[in-house]
Amino acid sequence: MKTITRLALVLVALVVAMPASAQTTRLYDKEVKSLVEQSKKTFDRFWDALDNSLKNTTFKGPSGEFVVKKIGEDYKNTIDVADKRIAETYSASDEVGKIFVEAVRIDNYVAQQGAAMKGASEWQAHANVLKQLAAQFGGTFPPTQGQPYRRYTDKEVIAATAAIEQSSKQLASAVENALKKDKATPEPARKAMVADVKRVGENAKMLGSVVKDGKPASAHVTTLVDQVKKVQGAIAASSAANTLMSQVGSLNAPLATINAAFLQK
Repeated sequence: MKTITRLALVLVALVVAMPASAQTTRLYDKEVKSLVEQSKKTFDRFWDALDNSLKNTTFKGPSGEFVVKKIGEDYKNTIDVADKRIAETYSASDEVGKIFVEAVRIDNYVAQQGAAMKGASEWQAHANVLKQLAAQFGGTFPPTQGQPYRRYTDKEVIAATAAIEQSSKQLASAVENALKKDKATPEPARKAMVADVKRVGENAKMLGSVVKDGKPASAHVTTLVDQVKKVQGAIAASSAANTLMSQVGSLNAPLATINAAFLQK
């Protein structure tokens, strides 16, 4: 009984961590790459608009004293590094995260100068791009203290769907065997539960295919998460919950990856 209760608590925790709807639409790798490139262009527009006399002044901000030209050059280099490293096999979360951290110095500088400063409007346009980019890495701009930035690539999402598909096959077999031996579950209920487990794999496969094709996927994520909730709830309530704990748990990690990838809070 203690084991069954523990399984139920694990499943409840997973359900709480995975709501059915995403707050921010996840962009695909190429779209995120495009945002990084857009940030380069919008920063260049700001830098070109900034008065040359201001570039050589010293800025005293919350984190110290800086020459405006120096922080601008460092910041541009940070964007360039992120742009070069981001790829379909590497999200460059650390490199992109550094953009937001360094941008704060310039953001503070522009705020100190006021809206009448030449380049203020261009900086706002750049900051708007940063806000969109930060959201794709699970954060905000400006960042909060110690805020982490993390993004899963399309390939990582596809790998997670494949893991769920494989785990669901093993779980379906385990459910079939456990409930046959247990005898407490009527045959129609057993077959329905097995079918539901197999449907998890089907939904995961469909999500992986949609992501691979670069099509809208949020609805498929919701379908998958809801189906997993249904299966986990049914198993937790069954007389075979104790036997099936490890197999059910195998869905947790890849589903958590998908949840995080699609920016569900």
